[in-house]
Amino acid sequence: MRIRKARQILKCFADDTRIRIVNLLDQEPLNVTELCAILRAPQSNVSKHLARLRLTGVVSDTRKGFNVYYKLTRPENKNHRDLVNYIVRGLSKVEITREDIDKLVKVKKGRKKVTLSQKRR
Repeated sequence: MRIRKARQILKCFADDTRIRIVNLLDQEPLNVTELCAILRAPQSNVSKHLARLRLTGVVSDTRKGFNVYYKLTRPENKNHRDLVNYIVRGLSKVEITREDIDKLVKVKKGRKKVTLSQKRR
């Protein structure tokens, strides 16, 4: 494992908001609006953190229509992948990340309601 890449990965986890984002994206892909609703953070702040995670290779994005969905990626290098997996696994025990998962459930329900109302049109 290259120490520089390991350091970059560890540094990207050195922020509470980024830790919370990674925990949420470990559950499923989300867009910025959904992340902002769960984290109760401004869009510019969330986007800045997503950019940092994307540059490190921890997160990738996919465009679907007008939305960009972000997902947790697993590095190709096994040692880097193991490092990210260990960190993410440990995050599931942190209280705020459990609260975020509860909020994610509510956001998912809201997403289904919007999708159904759009289909009725």
